[in-house]
Amino acid sequence: MSVFARIAVAAALVLVAAVAVALLVWQPASRDAFVDRTEGMLRSTESDFTGLATSLADETMSFAAASARAADSQRALALLDLPLELYTDVDGHLQPDRLREALRAAVADPESSGAGKLAAVRAELLQRTREDVARRLERLRGEQREAARTHGEQVGWRTVAAWTGLLLLLLAGFGLLLDRFALRPLREATEAVERFGAGERGVRLDTRGARELATLARVFNETAAANEQMRDELENKVKERTAALVRAARATTAGTMAGGVAHEFNNLLGGILGCAGEALEEDLSDDARAMLEMIRKTATRGVGMTKAMLSATRADPEPAECDAAELLDEVLAEVRPPPGVVVELEVATPTLHADAGMLRQVLANLVRNAVTAMGESGTLELSVAEDQAETRIVVADTGPGIDSSIREILFEPFVTTRRGGREGAGLGLFLAERLISAHGGSIAVESETGKGTRFTIRLARDS
Repeated sequence: MSVFARIAVAAALVLVAAVAVALLVWQPASRDAFVDRTEGMLRSTESDFTGLATSLADETMSFAAASARAADSQRALALLDLPLELYTDVDGHLQPDRLREALRAAVADPESSGAGKLAAVRAELLQRTREDVARRLERLRGEQREAARTHGEQVGWRTVAAWTGLLLLLLAGFGLLLDRFALRPLREATEAVERFGAGERGVRLDTRGARELATLARVFNETAAANEQMRDELENKVKERTAALVRAARATTAGTMAGGVAHEFNNLLGGILGCAGEALEEDLSDDARAMLEMIRKTATRGVGMTKAMLSATRADPEPAECDAAELLDEVLAEVRPPPGVVVELEVATPTLHADAGMLRQVLANLVRNAVTAMGESGTLELSVAEDQAETRIVVADTGPGIDSSIREILFEPFVTTRRGGREGAGLGLFLAERLISAHGGSIAVESETGKGTRFTIRLARDS
């Protein structure tokens, strides 16, 4: 699953959780809060209505009592104008009983029957008022519950909408930041790895940014650089090994063929030398004698070449301990560099395990080539060193170097760099590689035009 898909799933889960919280938790909570707030208002209203009703009843009763007292006062004043003749008998005598009854009826005690009536009326009024307030409050509570339900639903869905909008904004911002600081560098890293895996060189990542990504980029760059270095080294080794194998195969083929040809050709040259020697014993003219001497000289040179080829094809070294410094002194005594050539000797290994005769022939050939390349002046370096695995013999000069076109085929037979080949047959390096290969070692050349040439012989220490 991609990163964007995981983010989308996470956002959907968060949105579902927000909806569940809003509908299952926030909606009932908001409904209960609405009920709590409005219930207080209703209770306050009920108390206010009850107090108002009580106050109105008290005021009404006070007004009624005042009205009764005013009426009694008026009736008391009316007694002054009471026609007493109505309460006399036919003889003109006053009838006290009738007068008392009339007065009792006219002037009633406000604290007796009137006060009781007023209290009863007040209680009835308050009872009816409370019942009416209770009915209205019940109706209001029903409306309150409906309003609370509607308010809870509205709050729930508004909360869902708010959470959704906020979540989308957060996801948009998070997506931009994630793409800028994480996904884009990861895409670049992925593309770089694909390009690097396809073999492209020089692929590098920007090490700026977050610490983790910078560390990843730095590690990738170091790995890529190390891999490219290893690849270059491996390619160079493969090229060197391939070239060595090709040279060995060519040398083996050429050596086998040259051995057979050299053997037959050596017999022919032997016959030519014998005939030339017998002819020179005769009485000849100077021109004929000069021609026979040239024939014998050329045949002798050919015999030397065939012997060298035969010795290379039949090389069977007999390794033994030999003194390295003494071997180099013998080579220098044989070649005799000109006085203008400075010889630098460095012998870090006192003894060598090799066939001294064959190794002397190889070193003499290399030193002779170096001296010939430098001419009358230059620096000749001869060194012998070893480590745990091998012994290294170096022959280096400060001559003009070897052209790259010849360097690839330098160890093949009949290849020479001496004045078009007139001063050499081109077998020296071919024989040197054959002899070193017979020891189980290798010989390599490094050369730069105008800066000299370096030959390195490597021999296994147990060879």
